[in-house]
Amino acid sequence: MKTPNSLQQDLTQRLSDSVERLQQQADKVSYWASAITGISQPVPDYEPESTSVARYIKAARPARKRRRRRAANQNDLADDDTRSGENGSGSTPASA
Repeated sequence: MKTPNSLQQDLTQRLSDSVERLQQQADKVSYWASAITGISQPVPDYEPESTSVARYIKAARPARKRRRRRAANQNDLADDDTRSGENGSGSTPASA
């Protein structure tokens, strides 16, 4: 059987451990509450003029028009089509 002094120390240790676990749980709750608060606020409107890189971008410059590249064999076929179009029918001229 335990002495009253050792029982008191055991209870004190258990109470201290419980308080420590409770503080850790309170820290987790505080962390998640602040995370949810940050997520729940609306995203501010984007204004490119107010960004730090805005001074490097010319405002009046339009975007470039992109053109798709064709494969080399497609260029050869396109050249052949234009040449055959000169003959009219696309075939070799027949003897008259």
